[in-house]
Amino acid sequence: MLADPLRRRNRRSAQFITAQKVGSAATTTQYSVFTGAYGIIEGFLGIAALFLSSFISDIVVLGADAIGALVLLAGGIAWAVETRGFSCTDPTKAMKILDNNLLNQGKRKYKGDWYYGILYGDPSAETAWSRLQSSCKKGLADEVFQFLAFAVLVALLVVGWIRWRKGKGGGGMGSRSYV
Repeated sequence: MLADPLRRRNRRSAQFITAQKVGSAATTTQYSVFTGAYGIIEGFLGIAALFLSSFISDIVVLGADAIGALVLLAGGIAWAVETRGFSCTDPTKAMKILDNNLLNQGKRKYKGDWYYGILYGDPSAETAWSRLQSSCKKGLADEVFQFLAFAVLVALLVVGWIRWRKGKGGGGMGSRSYV
């Protein structure tokens, strides 16, 4: 299924896009890739601000963190709404997983029958359940990761705000006078 080792190294959301067999990936999946890219860029901004505090103000980093928190919260909520009530371990819920556009690698109706990307190659029932279960677990991991990253950013926002208010922020804020 994902034999290419480079594909296995991708983030979970990117794996959903590369594994898509029918049509294009769901908008929520594409948005999740965007949140991951934004997080990486934001992380580099934060690292740069540590070393270049005279050039990059803490308020810029705080703003980027606030935007990142909102972006990740929206992504986590979108996944939570799309996968609500899922059980990745209950085989009786296989049809629910199969009908979910985030997890089924695409579907298409042809001559009255539905064809699913995740069932490509006409797998045995055991292999089909294994694929569904794997896709379900990856989707739930993506959801949890976005909420976890949101929580980390909120914590960073609180610490950054306190630091900035005490006048120890970068960008010349350390010389702030209250007199």
